[in-house]
Amino acid sequence: MAAKKTPRATQKAKTPPRPKAKTVLSTRTAKKAAPRKKPKARASKKEKPVRRTKTDEPDFSVFAAESITETQRKLCLACGMDVFTRLLKLAPRTAFNEIRNYNPTVDELTAAPVRPYFEPQERCPNCDSPSKWHATLRIHRIEGGKPTDLARRKLVSSIADSEKFEVLEQKATQKEAFFDWLDHASAHLNFDDDRWLRDISLHYLARKEPKTDWPALFQNVHDIRRSRRIEEGWETEGWRLYLNPMLFDELLLVQYLVSRSQKAGGLTLEGRYTFAEILARLRRGGYLRHAGATGEDAGDLFDHLVSRLGGGEAPVRFYYVVDRREFLERARSVQSLPKWRARRPAAV
Repeated sequence: MAAKKTPRATQKAKTPPRPKAKTVLSTRTAKKAAPRKKPKARASKKEKPVRRTKTDEPDFSVFAAESITETQRKLCLACGMDVFTRLLKLAPRTAFNEIRNYNPTVDELTAAPVRPYFEPQERCPNCDSPSKWHATLRIHRIEGGKPTDLARRKLVSSIADSEKFEVLEQKATQKEAFFDWLDHASAHLNFDDDRWLRDISLHYLARKEPKTDWPALFQNVHDIRRSRRIEEGWETEGWRLYLNPMLFDELLLVQYLVSRSQKAGGLTLEGRYTFAEILARLRRGGYLRHAGATGEDAGDLFDHLVSRLGGGEAPVRFYYVVDRREFLERARSVQSLPKWRARRPAAV
């Protein structure tokens, strides 16, 4: 029998099936195809630190009353406008910008007022402008030194970034500072009332020992006396204040200086003294020896005593804190007025 022919399909060896090629996905497709991850729970936001804001009302009450003085200066914005527009040929808006950016110097705050500054009155003596053109600068002068340095630094740091305040410095000596204080304290005394001796004693002791609350202590003090049993400092007994001999004599000298410049002769707690009598009194009490004043010339002795009392030529600084808030408000109000008035201020 003839062999049976097998079909071709059956004659071929069965080859194993080819593995399917892996599909290569593009980066974009892979990103789309990748399963989305569940978003992580957001962490609670940390509280932002609170920024320190600069104060708009500096606190001057932290300074001893005898280490700070307050004054005011009036200036006329119309005079300033006249200078910038008529003399310097600036446009009104530019002139107002220059006025708002103005900061005074120490000389302008301490010297006799000259244009645009003037003594307070209803109309400007230079250009006759009304009060709506007048601005006020409030000035606090702080005497430098250990009792005030810490409080002053805190005050200056609180207003450092504000255009509403300006801080100026002035070099001086302790002797100049003492006589400035003496003039300021004397200006507020009533010499027609004998109680001014008690008032100037309060002022001087408060300057001498600023850490003591002298105003509260003096509420119950009606008599100030010298005590030989106290070597240093002071003490109170009832309504009397006892001072050690050198401090009492020093107080007599201060009272003599004040009354000598304000009234005829030198009035003190011990009565009226002439120049020769006060020196003799201080010599007998031992104050001249204590102060190191030697010699026979009365003028030299007195100069030595005054120099020692004031602190001599040791350096000291004054710090002027200029409050410009009222000045800036008045400048803005003037700028909102109609155009520069037709009648310009009179040139001076």
